[in-house]
Amino acid sequence: MTGLPTPREARRLLFWAAPIAFGLVALALGMDADWDLRNYHYYNAWALLSGRDGWDMLVSQRPSFYNPALDLPYFLLAQILPARALAFLYGMLHGLNLVLLTLLGERLLILDGAWRRFGLAALLATAGSCGAVALSEIGTVFYDNLLSLGLFGSLLAVVAHWRRLAEGRRWLVVAVVAGLPAGLAFGLKQTAVMFPVGLAVALLLTLPAPPLRRLQVTFAFGIGVVLATIAGGGYWLWHLWAHYGNPIFPHFNQIFHSPWGLPEAYRDVQYAVGSPWQRLIFPFTFSFDSKLASEIQFRDFRVLTAFLLIPVAGLAEVGRVLAGAPPGRRFVDRGPAIFVLVSAAAAYLVWLLLFAVYRYITALEMASPLLLALAFGLMPGPHRWRLGLTVGLVMLMVATTRFGQWIRVPFTDHAVEVSLPAIADPAHSLVLLAGHEPLSFLLPSFPPAMRFLRIDSNFTNPDETTVRFNQVMRRIVAEHQGPLLALFIPTERHDVVTRLGNYGLALDETGCAPVTSPIGAAPYALCPIGRK
Repeated sequence: MTGLPTPREARRLLFWAAPIAFGLVALALGMDADWDLRNYHYYNAWALLSGRDGWDMLVSQRPSFYNPALDLPYFLLAQILPARALAFLYGMLHGLNLVLLTLLGERLLILDGAWRRFGLAALLATAGSCGAVALSEIGTVFYDNLLSLGLFGSLLAVVAHWRRLAEGRRWLVVAVVAGLPAGLAFGLKQTAVMFPVGLAVALLLTLPAPPLRRLQVTFAFGIGVVLATIAGGGYWLWHLWAHYGNPIFPHFNQIFHSPWGLPEAYRDVQYAVGSPWQRLIFPFTFSFDSKLASEIQFRDFRVLTAFLLIPVAGLAEVGRVLAGAPPGRRFVDRGPAIFVLVSAAAAYLVWLLLFAVYRYITALEMASPLLLALAFGLMPGPHRWRLGLTVGLVMLMVATTRFGQWIRVPFTDHAVEVSLPAIADPAHSLVLLAGHEPLSFLLPSFPPAMRFLRIDSNFTNPDETTVRFNQVMRRIVAEHQGPLLALFIPTERHDVVTRLGNYGLALDETGCAPVTSPIGAAPYALCPIGRK
Protein backbone atom coordinates (compact mmCIF):
# COMPACT_ATOMS: atom_id res chain seq x y z
CA MET A 1 0.00 0.00 0.00
CA THR A 2 2.92 2.35 0.59
CA GLY A 3 3.59 2.40 -3.15
CA LEU A 4 0.26 4.09 -3.91
CA PRO A 5 0.31 7.83 -4.59
CA THR A 6 -1.27 10.18 -2.11
CA PRO A 7 -4.40 12.09 -3.16
CA ARG A 8 -2.26 15.19 -3.63
CA GLU A 9 0.10 13.29 -5.92
CA ALA A 10 -2.79 11.76 -7.83
CA ARG A 11 -4.35 15.18 -8.26
CA ARG A 12 -1.12 16.60 -9.59
CA LEU A 13 -0.77 13.67 -12.01
CA LEU A 14 -4.36 14.09 -13.24
CA PHE A 15 -3.96 17.81 -13.74
CA TRP A 16 -0.90 17.24 -15.91
CA ALA A 17 -2.28 14.25 -17.77
CA ALA A 18 -5.74 15.61 -18.61
CA PRO A 19 -4.62 18.48 -20.88
CA ILE A 20 -2.15 16.20 -22.66
CA ALA A 21 -4.83 13.55 -23.15
CA PHE A 22 -7.28 16.04 -24.63
CA GLY A 23 -4.53 17.43 -26.84
CA LEU A 24 -4.04 13.93 -28.23
CA VAL A 25 -7.81 13.63 -28.74
CA ALA A 26 -7.70 16.81 -30.82
CA LEU A 27 -5.03 15.22 -33.04
CA ALA A 28 -7.08 12.05 -33.40
CA LEU A 29 -10.22 13.97 -34.42
CA GLY A 30 -8.52 15.83 -37.27
CA MET A 31 -8.06 19.44 -38.38
CA ASP A 32 -10.81 21.96 -37.84
CA ALA A 33 -12.63 22.92 -41.05
CA ASP A 34 -15.94 24.06 -39.64
CA TRP A 35 -18.27 26.61 -41.18
CA ASP A 36 -17.57 29.27 -38.55
CA LEU A 37 -13.80 29.05 -38.98
CA ARG A 38 -14.21 29.57 -42.72
CA ASN A 39 -16.81 32.27 -42.29
CA TYR A 40 -15.28 34.61 -39.68
CA HIS A 41 -12.94 33.28 -37.00
CA TYR A 42 -9.84 33.42 -39.20
CA TYR A 43 -10.65 36.51 -41.25
CA ASN A 44 -11.92 38.74 -38.42
CA ALA A 45 -8.64 38.53 -36.52
CA TRP A 46 -6.65 39.25 -39.67
CA ALA A 47 -8.91 42.19 -40.51
CA LEU A 48 -8.41 43.70 -37.05
CA LEU A 49 -4.64 43.33 -37.21
CA SER A 50 -4.51 44.63 -40.81
CA GLY A 51 -6.81 47.60 -40.26
CA ARG A 52 -9.24 46.55 -42.97
CA ASP A 53 -12.39 47.86 -41.32
CA GLY A 54 -14.09 50.16 -43.83
CA TRP A 55 -11.89 48.80 -46.64
CA ASP A 56 -13.49 45.38 -46.86
CA MET A 57 -17.22 45.19 -46.17
CA LEU A 58 -19.39 42.40 -44.77
CA VAL A 59 -17.12 39.62 -46.02
CA SER A 60 -17.84 37.58 -42.86
CA GLN A 61 -21.58 38.12 -43.28
CA ARG A 62 -23.38 38.89 -39.99
CA PRO A 63 -20.40 37.76 -37.85
CA SER A 64 -18.42 40.61 -39.44
CA PHE A 65 -19.51 42.51 -36.32
CA TYR A 66 -18.48 39.93 -33.71
CA ASN A 67 -15.72 40.78 -31.26
CA PRO A 68 -12.50 39.52 -32.90
CA ALA A 69 -10.42 39.51 -29.71
CA LEU A 70 -11.17 35.85 -29.00
CA ASP A 71 -9.84 34.91 -32.46
CA LEU A 72 -6.53 36.77 -32.24
CA PRO A 73 -4.54 34.02 -30.45
CA TYR A 74 -5.64 31.37 -32.94
CA PHE A 75 -4.79 33.51 -35.96
CA LEU A 76 -1.41 34.58 -34.61
CA LEU A 77 -0.46 31.06 -33.57
CA ALA A 78 -1.60 29.72 -36.93
CA GLN A 79 1.08 31.87 -38.58
CA ILE A 80 3.92 30.29 -36.59
CA LEU A 81 2.78 26.82 -35.45
CA PRO A 82 2.16 23.72 -37.53
CA ALA A 83 -1.53 22.77 -37.71
CA ARG A 84 -1.02 19.72 -35.48
CA ALA A 85 0.70 21.76 -32.78
CA LEU A 86 -2.10 24.34 -32.86
CA ALA A 87 -4.81 21.68 -32.55
CA PHE A 88 -2.90 19.97 -29.72
CA LEU A 89 -2.61 23.28 -27.86
CA TYR A 90 -6.32 24.06 -28.14
CA GLY A 91 -7.11 20.51 -27.12
CA MET A 92 -4.98 20.97 -24.02
CA LEU A 93 -6.93 24.08 -23.10
CA HIS A 94 -10.07 21.96 -22.92
CA GLY A 95 -8.36 19.90 -20.24
CA LEU A 96 -8.43 22.92 -17.92
CA ASN A 97 -12.19 22.35 -17.61
CA LEU A 98 -11.46 19.02 -15.98
CA VAL A 99 -9.01 20.69 -13.60
CA LEU A 100 -11.49 23.37 -12.49
CA LEU A 101 -14.39 20.92 -12.21
CA THR A 102 -12.31 18.58 -10.06
CA LEU A 103 -11.29 21.42 -7.75
CA LEU A 104 -14.90 22.58 -7.58
CA GLY A 105 -16.10 19.07 -6.78
CA GLU A 106 -13.56 18.66 -3.98
CA ARG A 107 -14.81 21.91 -2.44
CA LEU A 108 -18.44 20.83 -2.60
CA LEU A 109 -18.31 17.13 -1.69
CA ILE A 110 -18.25 15.99 1.93
CA LEU A 111 -16.89 12.44 2.08
CA ASP A 112 -14.77 10.63 4.61
CA GLY A 113 -11.23 10.35 3.35
CA ALA A 114 -9.36 12.53 0.89
CA TRP A 115 -9.14 9.69 -1.62
CA ARG A 116 -12.93 9.22 -1.76
CA ARG A 117 -13.54 12.93 -2.18
CA PHE A 118 -10.89 13.34 -4.86
CA GLY A 119 -11.91 10.14 -6.63
CA LEU A 120 -15.58 11.13 -6.94
CA ALA A 121 -14.73 14.71 -7.91
CA ALA A 122 -12.33 13.48 -10.62
CA LEU A 123 -14.91 10.99 -11.91
CA LEU A 124 -17.58 13.69 -12.19
CA ALA A 125 -15.16 16.09 -13.87
CA THR A 126 -13.97 13.49 -16.37
CA ALA A 127 -17.53 12.47 -17.24
CA GLY A 128 -18.44 16.11 -17.75
CA SER A 129 -15.41 16.98 -19.85
CA CYS A 130 -16.23 14.10 -22.19
CA GLY A 131 -19.76 15.27 -23.00
CA ALA A 132 -20.98 14.87 -26.56
CA VAL A 133 -20.56 18.48 -27.65
CA ALA A 134 -17.70 19.32 -25.29
CA LEU A 135 -15.61 16.54 -26.79
CA SER A 136 -16.69 17.38 -30.33
CA GLU A 137 -15.36 20.95 -29.97
CA ILE A 138 -11.88 19.94 -28.86
CA GLY A 139 -9.29 21.61 -31.08
CA THR A 140 -11.87 23.83 -32.83
CA VAL A 141 -12.58 27.56 -32.72
CA PHE A 142 -16.17 27.38 -31.48
CA TYR A 143 -14.78 28.31 -28.04
CA ASP A 144 -17.84 27.15 -26.10
CA ASN A 145 -15.60 24.65 -24.31
CA LEU A 146 -13.12 27.43 -23.48
CA LEU A 147 -15.56 30.14 -22.39
CA SER A 148 -16.78 27.52 -19.91
CA LEU A 149 -13.60 28.23 -17.97
CA GLY A 150 -15.13 31.61 -17.08
CA LEU A 151 -18.17 29.99 -15.48
CA PHE A 152 -16.14 27.38 -13.60
CA GLY A 153 -13.60 29.96 -12.47
CA SER A 154 -16.28 32.21 -10.97
CA LEU A 155 -18.08 29.26 -9.36
CA LEU A 156 -14.85 28.08 -7.78
CA ALA A 157 -14.03 31.57 -6.49
CA VAL A 158 -17.43 31.94 -4.84
CA VAL A 159 -17.50 28.42 -3.38
CA ALA A 160 -13.94 28.71 -2.05
CA HIS A 161 -14.82 31.95 -0.19
CA TRP A 162 -18.47 31.20 0.63
CA ARG A 163 -18.21 31.91 4.34
CA ARG A 164 -16.26 35.11 3.80
CA LEU A 165 -18.83 36.40 1.31
CA ALA A 166 -21.63 35.63 3.74
CA GLU A 167 -20.21 36.93 6.98
CA GLY A 168 -16.47 37.61 6.85
CA ARG A 169 -14.29 40.62 6.25
CA ARG A 170 -12.74 41.73 2.98
CA TRP A 171 -15.67 40.24 1.11
CA LEU A 172 -15.73 43.16 -1.34
CA VAL A 173 -12.47 42.22 -3.04
CA VAL A 174 -13.47 38.55 -3.13
CA ALA A 175 -16.82 39.35 -4.73
CA VAL A 176 -15.27 41.60 -7.38
CA VAL A 177 -12.58 39.04 -8.22
CA ALA A 178 -15.20 36.28 -8.41
CA GLY A 179 -17.02 38.20 -11.12
CA LEU A 180 -13.95 38.56 -13.34
CA PRO A 181 -13.82 35.11 -15.03
CA ALA A 182 -17.50 35.03 -16.02
CA GLY A 183 -17.36 38.69 -17.07
CA LEU A 184 -14.35 38.07 -19.28
CA ALA A 185 -16.13 35.18 -21.00
CA PHE A 186 -19.11 37.45 -21.66
CA GLY A 187 -16.92 40.28 -22.91
CA LEU A 188 -15.19 37.99 -25.39
CA LYS A 189 -18.38 36.36 -26.64
CA GLN A 190 -21.83 37.70 -25.86
CA THR A 191 -23.49 34.28 -26.06
CA ALA A 192 -21.94 33.62 -22.62
CA VAL A 193 -24.28 36.23 -21.07
CA MET A 194 -26.31 33.59 -19.20
CA PHE A 195 -23.36 32.66 -16.98
CA PRO A 196 -22.79 35.97 -15.15
CA VAL A 197 -26.56 36.47 -14.97
CA GLY A 198 -27.08 33.02 -13.48
CA LEU A 199 -24.30 33.53 -10.95
CA ALA A 200 -25.62 36.92 -9.89
CA VAL A 201 -29.17 35.61 -9.46
CA ALA A 202 -27.89 32.71 -7.38
CA LEU A 203 -25.81 34.97 -5.13
CA LEU A 204 -28.78 37.23 -4.54
CA LEU A 205 -31.07 34.32 -3.66
CA THR A 206 -28.89 31.82 -1.82
CA LEU A 207 -26.10 33.59 0.07
CA PRO A 208 -26.76 32.91 3.80
CA ALA A 209 -26.67 36.54 4.84
CA PRO A 210 -29.10 39.40 5.53
CA PRO A 211 -30.78 40.88 2.43
CA LEU A 212 -28.59 43.99 2.44
CA ARG A 213 -25.41 41.91 2.53
CA ARG A 214 -26.69 39.71 -0.30
CA LEU A 215 -27.43 42.80 -2.35
CA GLN A 216 -24.01 44.28 -1.63
CA VAL A 217 -22.16 41.08 -2.55
CA THR A 218 -24.15 40.70 -5.75
CA PHE A 219 -23.48 44.31 -6.68
CA ALA A 220 -19.76 43.87 -6.06
CA PHE A 221 -19.81 40.68 -8.11
CA GLY A 222 -21.49 42.68 -10.87
CA ILE A 223 -18.70 45.26 -10.72
CA GLY A 224 -16.21 42.46 -11.38
CA VAL A 225 -18.33 41.25 -14.29
CA VAL A 226 -18.51 44.74 -15.78
CA LEU A 227 -14.77 45.35 -15.39
CA ALA A 228 -13.89 42.08 -17.08
CA THR A 229 -16.51 42.63 -19.78
CA ILE A 230 -14.91 45.98 -20.57
CA ALA A 231 -11.47 44.35 -20.65
CA GLY A 232 -12.62 41.59 -22.99
CA GLY A 233 -15.06 43.47 -25.19
CA GLY A 234 -15.19 47.15 -24.23
CA TYR A 235 -13.10 48.26 -27.18
CA TRP A 236 -15.35 46.42 -29.59
CA LEU A 237 -18.56 47.73 -28.03
CA TRP A 238 -17.20 51.26 -28.41
CA HIS A 239 -16.10 50.53 -31.96
CA LEU A 240 -19.60 49.40 -32.94
CA TRP A 241 -21.17 52.37 -31.19
CA ALA A 242 -18.84 54.87 -32.83
CA HIS A 243 -19.22 53.45 -36.33
CA TYR A 244 -22.79 52.16 -36.37
CA GLY A 245 -24.61 53.81 -33.47
CA ASN A 246 -25.34 50.43 -31.85
CA PRO A 247 -22.86 48.87 -29.36
CA ILE A 248 -24.11 45.35 -30.13
CA PHE A 249 -24.72 45.93 -33.85
CA PRO A 250 -26.60 44.51 -35.62
CA HIS A 251 -28.48 42.86 -32.76
CA PHE A 252 -31.57 44.56 -31.38
CA ASN A 253 -31.33 47.20 -34.08
CA GLN A 254 -35.07 47.74 -33.76
CA ILE A 255 -34.10 49.60 -30.58
CA PHE A 256 -31.00 51.47 -31.79
CA HIS A 257 -32.23 52.15 -35.37
CA SER A 258 -28.77 52.24 -36.91
CA PRO A 259 -29.08 53.11 -40.63
CA TRP A 260 -26.43 50.48 -41.36
CA GLY A 261 -28.97 47.71 -40.80
CA LEU A 262 -32.68 47.05 -40.87
CA PRO A 263 -34.74 47.89 -37.76
CA GLU A 264 -34.72 44.24 -36.73
CA ALA A 265 -33.37 42.13 -33.86
CA TYR A 266 -31.09 40.06 -36.14
CA ARG A 267 -31.49 37.15 -33.74
CA ASP A 268 -30.78 33.58 -34.73
CA VAL A 269 -34.25 32.09 -34.28
CA GLN A 270 -33.47 28.79 -35.97
CA TYR A 271 -33.87 26.93 -32.68
CA ALA A 272 -36.28 29.32 -30.99
CA VAL A 273 -38.66 27.54 -28.66
CA GLY A 274 -42.37 28.38 -29.02
CA SER A 275 -45.05 27.76 -26.41
CA PRO A 276 -44.49 27.49 -22.64
CA TRP A 277 -45.13 23.75 -22.91
CA GLN A 278 -42.47 23.39 -25.61
CA ARG A 279 -40.03 25.29 -23.42
CA LEU A 280 -40.81 23.07 -20.45
CA ILE A 281 -40.15 19.84 -22.31
CA PHE A 282 -37.27 21.20 -24.41
CA PRO A 283 -34.57 19.21 -22.55
CA PHE A 284 -36.51 16.04 -23.42
CA THR A 285 -36.95 16.93 -27.07
CA PHE A 286 -33.39 18.05 -27.82
CA SER A 287 -31.93 15.15 -25.83
CA PHE A 288 -33.65 12.69 -28.16
CA ASP A 289 -33.40 14.82 -31.32
CA SER A 290 -30.32 17.04 -31.14
CA LYS A 291 -31.15 18.77 -34.43
CA LEU A 292 -33.84 20.71 -32.54
CA ALA A 293 -31.04 22.65 -30.78
CA SER A 294 -27.89 21.98 -32.77
CA GLU A 295 -26.36 21.93 -36.24
CA ILE A 296 -25.01 18.41 -35.71
CA GLN A 297 -26.38 15.05 -34.65
CA PHE A 298 -25.41 13.75 -31.21
CA ARG A 299 -26.92 12.15 -28.13
CA ASP A 300 -26.25 13.29 -24.60
CA PHE A 301 -28.51 13.03 -21.56
CA ARG A 302 -26.37 15.10 -19.18
CA VAL A 303 -28.41 18.31 -19.35
CA LEU A 304 -31.69 16.40 -19.25
CA THR A 305 -30.63 14.55 -16.10
CA ALA A 306 -29.67 17.79 -14.37
CA PHE A 307 -32.93 19.39 -15.55
CA LEU A 308 -34.89 16.60 -13.87
CA LEU A 309 -32.93 16.32 -10.63
CA ILE A 310 -32.36 19.99 -9.74
CA PRO A 311 -36.10 20.72 -9.24
CA VAL A 312 -36.51 17.47 -7.27
CA ALA A 313 -33.65 18.46 -4.98
CA GLY A 314 -35.13 21.94 -4.61
CA LEU A 315 -38.55 20.59 -3.68
CA ALA A 316 -36.99 18.16 -1.20
CA GLU A 317 -35.07 20.98 0.47
CA VAL A 318 -38.11 23.27 0.61
CA GLY A 319 -40.22 20.46 2.05
CA ARG A 320 -37.63 19.75 4.73
CA VAL A 321 -37.47 23.41 5.76
CA LEU A 322 -41.27 23.77 5.86
CA ALA A 323 -41.57 20.60 7.92
CA GLY A 324 -38.91 21.82 10.32
CA ALA A 325 -37.00 18.58 9.89
CA PRO A 326 -33.28 18.53 10.63
CA PRO A 327 -30.99 17.98 7.65
CA GLY A 328 -29.99 14.38 7.22
CA ARG A 329 -26.52 13.17 6.46
CA ARG A 330 -25.28 14.92 3.35
CA PHE A 331 -22.29 14.31 1.16
CA VAL A 332 -22.29 17.88 -0.17
CA ASP A 333 -21.77 21.27 1.47
CA ARG A 334 -25.38 22.50 1.58
CA GLY A 335 -25.05 26.29 1.08
CA PRO A 336 -22.50 26.31 -1.76
CA ALA A 337 -24.23 23.32 -3.37
CA ILE A 338 -27.54 25.19 -3.51
CA PHE A 339 -25.73 28.20 -4.94
CA VAL A 340 -24.21 26.14 -7.76
CA LEU A 341 -27.53 24.46 -8.57
CA VAL A 342 -29.42 27.77 -8.68
CA SER A 343 -26.66 29.30 -10.84
CA ALA A 344 -27.04 26.48 -13.36
CA ALA A 345 -30.83 26.66 -13.34
CA ALA A 346 -30.89 30.44 -13.80
CA ALA A 347 -28.30 30.29 -16.59
CA TYR A 348 -30.35 27.60 -18.35
CA LEU A 349 -33.50 29.75 -18.21
CA VAL A 350 -31.68 32.76 -19.69
CA TRP A 351 -30.27 30.53 -22.44
CA LEU A 352 -33.71 29.11 -23.18
CA LEU A 353 -35.23 32.57 -23.57
CA LEU A 354 -32.41 34.09 -25.63
CA PHE A 355 -30.76 31.36 -27.70
CA ALA A 356 -31.81 27.71 -27.37
CA VAL A 357 -28.63 26.81 -29.29
CA TYR A 358 -27.24 23.76 -27.51
CA ARG A 359 -23.54 24.42 -27.89
CA TYR A 360 -23.90 27.70 -26.00
CA ILE A 361 -24.59 25.64 -22.85
CA THR A 362 -21.66 23.29 -23.36
CA ALA A 363 -20.48 24.45 -19.92
CA LEU A 364 -23.71 23.14 -18.36
CA GLU A 365 -23.25 19.87 -20.20
CA MET A 366 -19.80 19.56 -18.63
CA ALA A 367 -21.06 20.55 -15.18
CA SER A 368 -24.07 18.20 -15.26
CA PRO A 369 -22.42 15.16 -13.59
CA LEU A 370 -21.40 17.42 -10.69
CA LEU A 371 -24.87 18.99 -10.61
CA LEU A 372 -26.34 15.50 -10.43
CA ALA A 373 -24.15 14.68 -7.42
CA LEU A 374 -25.12 17.93 -5.70
CA ALA A 375 -28.80 17.23 -6.27
CA PHE A 376 -28.55 13.71 -4.82
CA GLY A 377 -26.46 15.06 -1.96
CA LEU A 378 -29.31 17.36 -0.89
CA MET A 379 -32.03 14.72 -1.12
CA PRO A 380 -33.19 12.57 1.80
CA GLY A 381 -32.45 8.89 1.91
CA PRO A 382 -29.66 6.48 2.85
CA HIS A 383 -26.22 7.93 2.28
CA ARG A 384 -24.88 4.90 0.41
CA TRP A 385 -27.90 4.69 -1.86
CA ARG A 386 -27.56 8.28 -2.97
CA LEU A 387 -23.85 7.90 -3.61
CA GLY A 388 -24.48 4.71 -5.53
CA LEU A 389 -27.19 6.37 -7.63
CA THR A 390 -24.84 9.24 -8.39
CA VAL A 391 -22.08 6.98 -9.67
CA GLY A 392 -24.52 4.70 -11.50
CA LEU A 393 -26.29 7.52 -13.32
CA VAL A 394 -23.01 9.16 -14.26
CA MET A 395 -21.76 5.93 -15.78
CA LEU A 396 -25.07 5.50 -17.61
CA MET A 397 -24.77 9.02 -19.05
CA VAL A 398 -21.28 8.23 -20.28
CA ALA A 399 -22.34 4.89 -21.77
CA THR A 400 -25.27 6.39 -23.70
CA THR A 401 -23.33 9.35 -25.11
CA ARG A 402 -22.99 9.57 -28.88
CA PHE A 403 -20.49 12.25 -29.81
CA GLY A 404 -21.19 14.93 -32.40
CA GLN A 405 -18.92 15.54 -35.37
CA TRP A 406 -18.09 18.91 -36.85
CA ILE A 407 -16.35 19.29 -40.19
CA ARG A 408 -12.80 17.98 -39.93
CA VAL A 409 -10.18 17.18 -42.55
CA PRO A 410 -6.76 15.50 -42.52
CA PHE A 411 -4.00 17.70 -41.15
CA THR A 412 -1.95 19.83 -43.50
CA ASP A 413 1.16 21.81 -42.65
CA HIS A 414 -0.81 24.89 -41.62
CA ALA A 415 -4.32 25.35 -40.25
CA VAL A 416 -5.39 27.48 -43.23
CA GLU A 417 -3.77 27.00 -46.62
CA VAL A 418 -5.03 28.59 -49.85
CA SER A 419 -3.88 28.22 -53.47
CA LEU A 420 -4.54 31.24 -55.70
CA PRO A 421 -4.39 31.74 -59.45
CA ALA A 422 -2.31 34.51 -60.97
CA ILE A 423 -3.98 37.92 -60.52
CA ALA A 424 -3.13 40.48 -63.18
CA ASP A 425 -3.58 43.80 -61.36
CA PRO A 426 -4.16 43.19 -57.64
CA ALA A 427 -3.44 46.79 -56.63
CA HIS A 428 -6.48 48.03 -58.53
CA SER A 429 -8.80 45.01 -58.28
CA LEU A 430 -12.16 45.01 -56.50
CA VAL A 431 -13.61 41.58 -55.63
CA LEU A 432 -17.33 41.02 -55.01
CA LEU A 433 -18.55 38.11 -52.91
CA ALA A 434 -22.07 36.73 -53.03
CA GLY A 435 -24.08 33.72 -51.92
CA HIS A 436 -24.01 32.31 -48.40
CA GLU A 437 -21.02 29.96 -48.51
CA PRO A 438 -18.16 31.01 -46.18
CA LEU A 439 -15.43 32.72 -48.19
CA SER A 440 -13.61 35.11 -45.88
CA PHE A 441 -10.96 32.59 -44.77
CA LEU A 442 -9.56 32.76 -48.31
CA LEU A 443 -8.96 36.49 -48.27
CA PRO A 444 -5.82 36.79 -46.08
CA SER A 445 -3.98 34.83 -48.78
CA PHE A 446 -4.81 37.39 -51.48
CA PRO A 447 -2.54 40.40 -52.11
CA PRO A 448 -3.32 42.87 -49.31
CA ALA A 449 -4.00 45.75 -51.74
CA MET A 450 -7.13 44.02 -53.04
CA ARG A 451 -10.51 45.13 -51.74
CA PHE A 452 -13.45 42.80 -50.98
CA LEU A 453 -17.15 43.60 -50.71
CA ARG A 454 -19.83 41.05 -49.91
CA ILE A 455 -22.93 42.29 -51.71
CA ASP A 456 -25.09 39.34 -50.66
CA SER A 457 -25.03 37.43 -47.38
CA ASN A 458 -27.03 36.33 -44.36
CA PHE A 459 -26.83 39.96 -43.18
CA THR A 460 -28.05 41.92 -46.20
CA ASN A 461 -28.55 41.81 -49.98
CA PRO A 462 -29.05 44.38 -52.77
CA ASP A 463 -32.84 44.30 -52.34
CA GLU A 464 -32.52 46.00 -48.93
CA THR A 465 -31.93 49.41 -50.42
CA THR A 466 -32.40 51.32 -47.14
CA VAL A 467 -29.40 49.61 -45.54
CA ARG A 468 -26.51 52.05 -45.76
CA PHE A 469 -23.99 49.29 -46.50
CA ASN A 470 -25.79 48.58 -49.77
CA GLN A 471 -25.79 52.27 -50.68
CA VAL A 472 -22.06 52.60 -49.96
CA MET A 473 -21.16 49.40 -51.81
CA ARG A 474 -23.15 50.45 -54.87
CA ARG A 475 -21.26 53.73 -54.95
CA ILE A 476 -17.89 51.98 -54.60
CA VAL A 477 -18.69 49.60 -57.44
CA ALA A 478 -20.02 52.37 -59.68
CA GLU A 479 -16.92 54.53 -59.16
CA HIS A 480 -14.35 51.73 -59.43
CA GLN A 481 -12.03 52.07 -62.44
CA GLY A 482 -9.91 48.90 -62.19
CA PRO A 483 -10.63 45.20 -62.68
CA LEU A 484 -13.81 43.77 -61.16
CA LEU A 485 -13.79 40.15 -59.98
CA ALA A 486 -16.29 37.79 -58.37
CA LEU A 487 -15.37 35.15 -55.78
CA PHE A 488 -17.91 32.42 -55.09
CA ILE A 489 -18.53 28.70 -54.84
CA PRO A 490 -19.85 27.29 -58.15
CA THR A 491 -22.83 25.61 -56.47
CA GLU A 492 -24.20 29.10 -55.79
CA ARG A 493 -23.56 30.39 -59.31
CA HIS A 494 -27.24 31.15 -59.99
CA ASP A 495 -27.59 33.34 -56.89
CA VAL A 496 -24.31 35.10 -57.67
CA VAL A 497 -25.40 35.88 -61.23
CA THR A 498 -28.68 37.29 -59.91
CA ARG A 499 -27.01 39.54 -57.34
CA LEU A 500 -24.42 40.79 -59.80
CA GLY A 501 -27.31 41.58 -62.12
CA ASN A 502 -28.76 43.79 -59.38
CA TYR A 503 -25.56 45.85 -59.74
CA GLY A 504 -25.70 45.92 -63.53
CA LEU A 505 -22.84 43.42 -63.76
CA ALA A 506 -22.32 40.08 -65.48
CA LEU A 507 -19.85 37.22 -65.10
CA ASP A 508 -17.23 36.61 -67.78
CA GLU A 509 -17.01 32.86 -67.25
CA THR A 510 -14.37 32.37 -69.90
CA GLY A 511 -11.79 33.87 -67.55
CA CYS A 512 -12.66 31.97 -64.35
CA ALA A 513 -9.85 30.40 -62.36
CA PRO A 514 -9.99 28.09 -59.30
CA VAL A 515 -9.16 29.04 -55.72
CA THR A 516 -8.59 25.98 -53.53
CA SER A 517 -8.04 25.16 -49.87
CA PRO A 518 -7.81 21.86 -47.95
CA ILE A 519 -10.47 23.11 -45.53
CA GLY A 520 -12.71 24.47 -48.29
CA ALA A 521 -16.06 22.97 -49.22
CA ALA A 522 -15.03 22.72 -52.90
CA PRO A 523 -12.84 24.59 -55.39
CA TYR A 524 -13.99 28.21 -55.50
CA ALA A 525 -14.22 30.35 -58.61
CA LEU A 526 -12.52 33.71 -59.18
CA CYS A 527 -14.07 35.23 -62.28
CA PRO A 528 -13.80 38.57 -64.09
CA ILE A 529 -16.90 40.76 -64.16
CA GLY A 530 -18.10 43.01 -66.92
CA ARG A 531 -20.58 45.86 -66.84
CA LYS A 532 -23.80 45.46 -68.76
